[in-house]
Amino acid sequence: MMRPSFAWHFSCVVCGTTIPADHLVWQCPQCSGELRIEGLPGQLDRPALTGHGLWRSASVLPVPAPDRGTMLGEGDTPLISVEIDGALVHLKLDSLLPTGSFKDRGAAVLAQYLQLVGAKRIIVDSSGNAAAAMSAFAAAAGLECVVYVPASASPGKLVQARAYGAAVIPVEGSRDDVAHAAQSAAASDDSASYASHNWHPVFVEGVKTWAHEVHYQLGGRQPDTVIVPTGGGSSFVGAWHGFRETGASIPRLIAAQPEACHPIVRAWQSGTSITSMPAETTMAEGTKIALPSRPAQILEALGDSDGAGVAVSEDELTSASMLLWSMGVYVEPTAALGVAAFRIMKQQGDVEEGTTVVIHITGNGLKSTPVIDEVLS
Repeated sequence: MMRPSFAWHFSCVVCGTTIPADHLVWQCPQCSGELRIEGLPGQLDRPALTGHGLWRSASVLPVPAPDRGTMLGEGDTPLISVEIDGALVHLKLDSLLPTGSFKDRGAAVLAQYLQLVGAKRIIVDSSGNAAAAMSAFAAAAGLECVVYVPASASPGKLVQARAYGAAVIPVEGSRDDVAHAAQSAAASDDSASYASHNWHPVFVEGVKTWAHEVHYQLGGRQPDTVIVPTGGGSSFVGAWHGFRETGASIPRLIAAQPEACHPIVRAWQSGTSITSMPAETTMAEGTKIALPSRPAQILEALGDSDGAGVAVSEDELTSASMLLWSMGVYVEPTAALGVAAFRIMKQQGDVEEGTTVVIHITGNGLKSTPVIDEVLS
């Protein structure tokens, strides 16, 4: 099978090394730095906004839409308006994507890319939303999927990936040990690719489409403030990419993290680089990442948007979760971080009256039934 020709390439954020687009890489082969994609059009082609779901953004995506228009109906999630503490805010419900989390956006585009460049098998390390998303879109693209998970992972979290046909391999040791096992397996298999949601730049290019949709859903206007639950940074960096591509001014981007693990907020507050932070117990399991894989781009996005970081306590997270549930918006606690951060900002006078605020709702409550049951009890 001939590999397709791409007009873009990978570029290392750290050392500037460039790598052709058809190479199965996920980090810089020279310095192990984070990669970004260069060479894509910088602005959405509005006359070309046809098609289905997130693939309406194909003019600025690294791959064309699937032949059938969409894989699993990814994209076009609702933007609803609700009142929170007396203020009108908009919630982008990516919790309603096919597998129940925003990661479906990145998984759809990454699976399409890997299929085009000839991968037969994708290897993932995750025990949560990324495992489900990559397994589902691998199945839709006709790719085998192998998921490496911590041996301590809850079996319930792996049911979704197994249902999609993924092989689940438990690994003893730390989260880093799991990642290294997956990376080694991919490196020793010429037909496989390490499809990391934390590292792969094509994944971020898919995630950015949520920002495009918000822009359209607001009638071609840009929000003033966008609040994003942030762990590895793909949604946050994706929002930065996506809002830039609309051609309008970039909204202020707010990274919401739990107090139990907030390396991005700490770096923003101190004006330093992002360094590893020991992770304590938190309901916001999806953001419990001691050191994000995209630190340079996260800090660039914060600076470029005049953004900020907000750390949320467990009590504040519980309160925000219960508020959303009482509105009929069933989210996993991680997805309530943005609402909790908004309430903190409002109390501190950091949200001007009458401004347009959008909060990214990243994951469905069906993902966290045991945790939610404990909260309600």
